[in-house]
Amino acid sequence: MVHNSDFVEFDTLPANALNRGHCYIQDPSTVIACQLLDPKPTEKILDACAAPGGKTGYIALLMKNKGTIVACDRDGERLSILKDNMDRLGVEIVQSLRHDWTGGRTPEEIASVAPFDRILVDAPCSNTGVMRRRVDVRWRVRPGDLTRMPDGQFEITRSAISLLKPGGVLVYNTCSLEKEENERLVARVLDQFPQMRLTHQEFCLPFRDHFDGAFAARLVNPG
Repeated sequence: MVHNSDFVEFDTLPANALNRGHCYIQDPSTVIACQLLDPKPTEKILDACAAPGGKTGYIALLMKNKGTIVACDRDGERLSILKDNMDRLGVEIVQSLRHDWTGGRTPEEIASVAPFDRILVDAPCSNTGVMRRRVDVRWRVRPGDLTRMPDGQFEITRSAISLLKPGGVLVYNTCSLEKEENERLVARVLDQFPQMRLTHQEFCLPFRDHFDGAFAARLVNPG
């Protein structure tokens, strides 16, 4: 069950508070990945698949708006939404960059900031954990997606690990309930990178916790 004092449920939409950047609407399941990441003020954080920025903003809150967050996304329109959200929330420590992690070489703008203390890989996934509020997923997801998507998730994670400092933490996160995208993906990463250590993994299950489904695994590079 997810419990966090930073999350409050409203009976009506707090439009004025949203417009002034006093709050941000997101599902409490997003807490899991951010808590496992456990970012600290003054650290360097990579949010590898960041848009539209819900977790990015919460990470900045945990960092007390001190340090550096490099927030990447492959979709330019979604990245623009992230920038707007960060401006409204008053987040000053985010550098937003467009980048596709499956496309090869890491750009200099990212490599020059590395190595990172902590990395969040909130990987694109099948979204089966959010079917309760996104009914399109029922018709959009095909069996072949669970063969195709893990390859992309692995490529993103593999690219990100190369930017993690010794002693650093990487959190792999999805809003999927599928083992192919979660436990099996983590096992594949650990097989490819035997120096990494799995220290914790956690699920949020809609039928148990009454929030969106989510999976997060905390991997540590002992160095």
